[in-house]
Amino acid sequence: MAFMAVLESDLRALSVEARRRYPAVKDGAEHAILKLRSLSSPSEIAHNEDILRIFLMACEVKNVKLSVIGLSCLQKLISHDAVAPSALKEILATLKDVSSNVHMLSKIKLLPL
Repeated sequence: MAFMAVLESDLRALSVEARRRYPAVKDGAEHAILKLRSLSSPSEIAHNEDILRIFLMACEVKNVKLSVIGLSCLQKLISHDAVAPSALKEILATLKDVSSNVHMLSKIKLLPL
């Protein structure tokens, strides 16, 4: 499957997963799908913040399923050079936040009842 089709599929999955609990993520994913369809190459994605923003938002809501989709898509964007260099600082900050949240969740799960 082509990169753009994979991203669109991931955006649809994000929209479905965010359905009721995270309407802002759902709406953002649907908006990003429309934007993505108007683009023709990964380099054009790098100049469009809407697509990157929805994946960062998915990581920030602190829902495991949404975070997994968001992290996976961030990795895909980076590996296809579809991220502007100016966005890397924000991506790294998001990754740091996600990793600290995972660390806290693992500590909570290890506490005896």
